[in-house]
Amino acid sequence: MSNTAPTSTSATHHADAQWRLREADGEADAYFLARQQHHWFGAQYDSQATLPIDYFPIADWELGDDADPEAVEKMPIDTHGVIAEHVRGDHAVRVGGGVVLLLDDTQTVDELPPGNFDADQLVADENAWFMFNVVDPAWRGRGIGTALLDARLEWATSTDAGMAFACGWERDRKETSRGLLDDAGFIPVQRIEEMYVDTGRTSCPDCGIWPSDERACRCDATVWAKDL
Repeated sequence: MSNTAPTSTSATHHADAQWRLREADGEADAYFLARQQHHWFGAQYDSQATLPIDYFPIADWELGDDADPEAVEKMPIDTHGVIAEHVRGDHAVRVGGGVVLLLDDTQTVDELPPGNFDADQLVADENAWFMFNVVDPAWRGRGIGTALLDARLEWATSTDAGMAFACGWERDRKETSRGLLDDAGFIPVQRIEEMYVDTGRTSCPDCGIWPSDERACRCDATVWAKDL
C-alpha cells in the first residue's frame, strides 16, 4: 500500500508522532485512493491515464463539454478524501485512506442496494456516501481507521448533507467495520446477503477472487445510516 508523498503543512498529527492525517489533494492522492478501491473491490481504473469519476474533485479534474450524459448524472456534488501518513523526517508515506461522496437524493437511491427498506424515504436531499476505510495491515491497531472515519464525518457535517450512509463488509471470523460504524453513531438498516454479487465486486481477498477471474464476490454487507 505504501506510497511516498511530500510532507504537508495542513495535517493533523497524533500522539505517537508517527502518523498524521491530511486532506487528499491532487492527482497523486486520487490515484492512491483509486488503487485501494481497485485492490479491495475491483473498481476499474487505468493507472496514470484515467480515474473513476468519483475522484475527479480530488484530482481537480473536470468533465469535458462532450462528456457522456450518463457520466454527468453520476458526477458527485463533491468528494472528500483523507490520507493517513507515516511521518519520518521530511518525508511521509501513505499508510491508509478513505473517501466520502456528497450525493443528491437520486444518486444516493441508486447507490443503495435493494433491501427491505424504502430508499426514497430514507435519503435526504443531499447525502454523505462513505466509501472504503483502509489501513495498511502493519499500521492497524493505532486508531487510524477511527481517525479516518471521524475526519470524513467532520467534513460531512460541514456540508448540506442530511444523512450519511455506508455499506459495511461482513467478514466471517475476521474483523469488520461494525464496531467502527456503531461507535460513530451509525445505525444498521439491513444485512444484505451476497450483496456484492449484484454490485459486481470483482476483487475480494476473503473470496479469493480478482478481476481476471471473471467471478463475483459473494460476501454479505450491512447498510448503515446516520442522521446528520
